[in-house]
Amino acid sequence: MSIQSFARWALGSMVIAEGVAAWSRFDTRSRLFIEAAQRARSLQRTLVVIGDPDAGPTTRLLRAYDCGDVCVDAKGCPMCPVMKVADITAGPIPGISSNSAVVFVSCVLEYVADLPAALREILRIAGDFENIYIVTVQPWTLTASLYPGARWAGIADRHVVAMARVTTTHKAIAAGVVAGASLLALWPSGRKEEP
Repeated sequence: MSIQSFARWALGSMVIAEGVAAWSRFDTRSRLFIEAAQRARSLQRTLVVIGDPDAGPTTRLLRAYDCGDVCVDAKGCPMCPVMKVADITAGPIPGISSNSAVVFVSCVLEYVADLPAALREILRIAGDFENIYIVTVQPWTLTASLYPGARWAGIADRHVVAMARVTTTHKAIAAGVVAGASLLALWPSGRKEEP
């Protein structure tokens, strides 16, 4: 196998892996949102969704979850009927009491400036880990390092948060792998076709 063939195979594998990861996130978002909504109903609590359900490019095409009873986002949620524009790292979100809600968070923690502050606010609202549903971008994906604004990568769920900073080195390595594979895959082979 030539280097160019290997680069094409590697590039194709990366595209497939990212697609599978995106589909897996979609499925997890859908499933956990349903679980969160059912728990909120059974406890007669507000379902708070952290992050605009339509903010990402894939979520605009195919929505995996809804706005909940209240949607909280730093930039707002234009499609959500009840929204609060708030930074979850800046202290208590106005109008949401402590220990009052079931909280659904989808692919938001990766982009906050202060991860511990965000987690404290989520727990304040939820009151208990059992009332928290979190989806994160898989840390092994290129998306985790290269998506604009990505600051953290790792796994977060109701009981465990294991996320680390996405450093410039992570970004450079991921970009280098993609650029190198693309360059080698698309580089002219040098062979000329005979008439």
